[in-house]
Amino acid sequence: MQAIKQMKRFMEPQSVALVGVSRHTGEGAFNILENLLSYGYKGRIYPINPNVSEILGITTYSSVTEVPDNIDLAVIATPRHLVPHLVRECATKEIKAIVIVAQGFSDAIDEEGKQLQKEIDQIVRSNQTRIVGPNTFGTSNAFINFSSSFIRINMEKRPIGVICQTGVFFVGFSEVTLIGKGIDLGNACDINFADGLEYFEHDAEVNVIALHIEGMQDTERFINTARRVSRCKPVIALKTGRSEQAAMAAQSHTGSLTGAAEAWQAALRQSGVLQAADLQEFIDLIRTFSVLPPMKKSTIGVITITGGLGVAAIDACQGSRVRIDRLSLSTRKLLNDMSPSWIDMRNPVDIWPAMMVSQSAIDTLVKGLKVLLSDPQVGAVMFIAAAFDERWQAWLCQLLAELTMAHRDKPVTCCIYGPCANGTIKDLEQIARVVAFTTPERAIRALARLREYSSLTLEAPE
Repeated sequence: MQAIKQMKRFMEPQSVALVGVSRHTGEGAFNILENLLSYGYKGRIYPINPNVSEILGITTYSSVTEVPDNIDLAVIATPRHLVPHLVRECATKEIKAIVIVAQGFSDAIDEEGKQLQKEIDQIVRSNQTRIVGPNTFGTSNAFINFSSSFIRINMEKRPIGVICQTGVFFVGFSEVTLIGKGIDLGNACDINFADGLEYFEHDAEVNVIALHIEGMQDTERFINTARRVSRCKPVIALKTGRSEQAAMAAQSHTGSLTGAAEAWQAALRQSGVLQAADLQEFIDLIRTFSVLPPMKKSTIGVITITGGLGVAAIDACQGSRVRIDRLSLSTRKLLNDMSPSWIDMRNPVDIWPAMMVSQSAIDTLVKGLKVLLSDPQVGAVMFIAAAFDERWQAWLCQLLAELTMAHRDKPVTCCIYGPCANGTIKDLEQIARVVAFTTPERAIRALARLREYSSLTLEAPE
C-alpha cells in the first residue's frame, strides 16, 4: 500500500509547488499555473519564481524551502541544468513527489544529460522522494480538475486511467478524450508502469487501464503486477518501438529500452494484457471497455437496414473469437411474423423489407431490435444504421438509450454511416452508452476483444 500512498501525491495532490513557473500568460505561454486555474483546481498552489512577487494574483516564492506549508507535489519546469539543484531543494523540504518537465537527460545524446540524470538518481536513492519524468506532461486527474501539463488539455470524468510515455495521449483524439486520469512517465527514471498499475488497481473511479509502452526497465515487476490487475480490470496496451528503426526513435524520445517485438507480445499475453495492433485499435478498445458490459456469449446478433454491410460483418468475423450465428427458433419466428412472406429472417437480420411493408417502419425497427436483444443465445447486438440527417441522429440516440437501459447486461454496438455519422457516433457514446464505429470491421474487432477478455474473467465462460 506504500506505492499507492506515494502515487496519491502525484494523482490527488492537495498542495502543489510550481517551480520555474513563468510570469508570461495568455496564448502560447504554456503556463502551468494559468492552466491549473482555468481547470478550477481547488488545492493550494505555490508558484516558485524568484524574479516576481506574484503571478495571476497569487503570491510567489523564491524557493520551495520558503513555502510555509507542507507540499504534496512539486512540478519542476526549468532548463535541465537547474534540475538537480531544485530536486535537492525539494528533498530538503521533504517533498515526496516531483514531476520533472524538462527533456535532455537519459534521452540526450550528450554526456551532460546523462550526468544530470545520474545526479537526480543519487538524490532519489538517498531520500524517500519519487519522480515522474523527466521529459513529461506529468499527471492529470479530471475528477479533481488537476493537471501538471504545460499544455492546456481537455479532461472528462471518464473511467479511464492512462499510463503513457508521450503527451499525445493527454491531448487525446477526435474520437475520445482519454483523461480520465493520466500518468505520463516520460523517461521513467523512477515512477514506472507497475507503480501506475497498482494505483489504478485500487481506484474506484477507473474501470479500464490503457498503457502506451515504448520500453521499460523492470519487466518482471510489471508482468507480476499486470497479471494481478488484469484479473479485475481490463488492461489495454499499445506497444510502440517494435521495428528496429522505431526502437532507435524511442531511444532518442524517452531513452527507453524497447526489446524484441516477439518477447513483448509474449510478456503482455502472459500478463493478461490486451495488446492493440495499432493506434486505431487502441482507441477503439479503450472506448469499448470504458462503456460496454462484459460479453457473456460469442454470438453477435446483427440487425441492419442495409444487407450489404451485414455481409461485410460476416466477413469480419472470420478467424475471430466471435461469430454471427443462428438465432433461436423463437427469435426467428418473431422476426418472420413481421416480415414479408418471401424472406426468411436470419442473422444478420435485414430489417429493411419488413420496414417497407409495415404501417410504421419505425415501430417495426424498434420491435426487431427488442426481439434481438431478448434472444438468450445472443451475447451482443450490432445495429447497422444510417444517420441521414440531424433528426435521425437525435432519434437514434433516444431509441438506443431506452433500449440499452432495458438491457444493461448486453453489449450494444453500432456501425453508423451517412452524412451525420460522426456526430451520431459521439452522441451515442455520451447519451446511450453505445460504442459506434464507421465500419463493421472495427465494430467486430472490438467485440472480439471484449469477448476475449470476458471469457477469461467470467466465472462460467461459454
